[in-house]
Amino acid sequence: MRSLQAFTYEIDDIKKAAAELESQIDKTKLLKNSCAIVFCGYEVNVGELASVLEKVFDFPFVGCTGVGILSSNGYSQMSISMLVMTADDCDFSVCLTDEMKTNEDLDKIREAYSRASESLPEKEKLILMYSPWFGNILGDDLVSELDRCSEGVPVFGAIASDGWTFKENYVFCGAKASKCRAAMVLISGNIRPTFNIAHSALKTENINKLITKAEGNTIYTLDDEPITDYLEKNGFITDKSDVMFDYLATPFITTITTKDGDEIDILRSLVGINHKKRSCRYIGKVEQGSRMNMVLISKQDIEKSARKAFKDVINKINMSDDYEYSTILCSSCIGRYCLIVSDKNIEGRTYVYDFPDNVNLNGFYGYSEFCPAKGKKDGKLYNALNNESLAIVAF
Repeated sequence: MRSLQAFTYEIDDIKKAAAELESQIDKTKLLKNSCAIVFCGYEVNVGELASVLEKVFDFPFVGCTGVGILSSNGYSQMSISMLVMTADDCDFSVCLTDEMKTNEDLDKIREAYSRASESLPEKEKLILMYSPWFGNILGDDLVSELDRCSEGVPVFGAIASDGWTFKENYVFCGAKASKCRAAMVLISGNIRPTFNIAHSALKTENINKLITKAEGNTIYTLDDEPITDYLEKNGFITDKSDVMFDYLATPFITTITTKDGDEIDILRSLVGINHKKRSCRYIGKVEQGSRMNMVLISKQDIEKSARKAFKDVINKINMSDDYEYSTILCSSCIGRYCLIVSDKNIEGRTYVYDFPDNVNLNGFYGYSEFCPAKGKKDGKLYNALNNESLAIVAF
């Protein structure tokens, strides 16, 4: 596989933006099969962008909005970044689900996946999924549904973001843009994806408890006592109910036992406190029977962990002698974006000077990250939804 990249700061004149992107893609380098991933600032007219791009390019593409964009040149905000994957020995199949509003619509994931998978000449080895923010569907359920129907194929991607309104995050596939459909790219053939997740978290010991009562994304008790009691004892309680921004620097890490007896660590962001029910609501599921620990994240932790994560991926690329990597996709959490304050290029700076030749990167800051988590026993991968993490895939 080979990758080509195009980038523009033009977001007002969409036709001009598309022309700039087209001028940067050397079409003579396109191989038998091609597909693109496009990320754009949330202020872009996404419907117009998708429509114009379909007229300009003759290969399929999917994409979404982000509050910040990461490309091979580092961080940018209001911009459009396109990465084209092209290969003679890989096949791509893209799809957009029908509209989804509740968990009863998860069959739309299965239907879209089946259509895309059946069009491939062989079983896919990687699924890229980009989703809008569904107020009534947990991101975990999207991943779990795709994990079931694909029989465990690795799922990577993220939930599209906007300026914290949760109303202007779009996903698009070809000319169709939507705030209630998920887009996917299935890739088969000669592809060897490698994953890395940076949590940037320092464990504390003041809350290391068993989740004894939980439902969906809500925890009621830790060690059979109300979770709000633990927050209060440790000085973290607040009178507010909407606490998304209050707990960005102190998310929780849950150690989940998988169905086959392995363990994975997943970060969870606290977003709401129900003082009457003495419960806490998180972005992402929290499983009864798993363990929870409060962790700390700082700007310095984010930079350090991002540097290590990208270094590990780049080292693996450089050391590979029987497979040529060309593409890096990343998804970083909008929570990290807020914690790095004004220096938004912290994560971008960690990789721009070390890139191998002919490798391109495309990524954005989303509301949650889809990325397989590595089991603690033997490194087996388990598809999962992550919060406040930097997720990376190279292939």
